[in-house]
Amino acid sequence: QDPTIFIPADQYVSEVLTPEKIYHYHQFTDGKIFFRNKTTSDARLNYNYLNGEIEFITPKNDTVAIAKEQMLNIASVVIDSNTFFYNNGYLELVAQNAIGKLLKKQMFDVVKREKIGGYDQPSSTSAIESYGSFTQAYGEQAFNLKVRENITLALKTNYFFGDQYHVILPANRKNIYKVYRSKKSLIDLYLKENDVDFKKPEDLRKIFAFLAKEGS
Repeated sequence: QDPTIFIPADQYVSEVLTPEKIYHYHQFTDGKIFFRNKTTSDARLNYNYLNGEIEFITPKNDTVAIAKEQMLNIASVVIDSNTFFYNNGYLELVAQNAIGKLLKKQMFDVVKREKIGGYDQPSSTSAIESYGSFTQAYGEQAFNLKVRENITLALKTNYFFGDQYHVILPANRKNIYKVYRSKKSLIDLYLKENDVDFKKPEDLRKIFAFLAKEGS
C-alpha cells in the first residue's frame, strides 16, 4: 500500500482514489464474519483505508459497509489470512500469544491541504484533518467531485495492546503497564535493558513476545 496519495486540484477525486489505492486487498475476497452469539456469515469482504470500515459485496453487486448496529456483535472478521477485531473501529491482528494480542489500525489522514489562490498558485493551510472531515466537507460521495485545492493523504498506522479479556489500549509506555498489570516486573526489566520505540512494529513484537515467553 502506498504511504501517501496526492489529489491535485481540478482533478476528479475518483481518478486518484481508485480501488487499488483505498482498499487493503486488490479485490474483494472471500471472508467470514464471526458474531458473539456464535453465528457466522460468509461474504466477499475488503477493508477500506479511507473510512476504516470493512465492506462487502451484496447480491445486487453493491459495495456496502457492515451496518453499525451489527458491529458491536462482531467477535472477529477473517479475510484471506488476516483477522480483524472490532473495538471502536476495526483493528487488524499483528500477533497473538498467551498474554493477549498486538493489533494495528491503518487509515488515510489528510495531512496537507493547499488552496489554489491567485494565478492558480497553491496556498498552504495550517489545518490537518482526517478523511472523515474531508467527506463531511465535500459530501459523502466525494469521489465524483473536483476540488479547488491540492490534497495529500498519508496512510497512518497506530498500534494497540490487548489482553485476554478484551481490554485494548494504544501501544505506549504507559498503557503497556495498564494492559499487562501482572507483568510489571518483566516490563520494568525489559525497558531497563532495551530501547523500545512504541511506534515501531518490530520493537512491539519483541517486547510482546518477551512478556509471553518469560511469563510462561
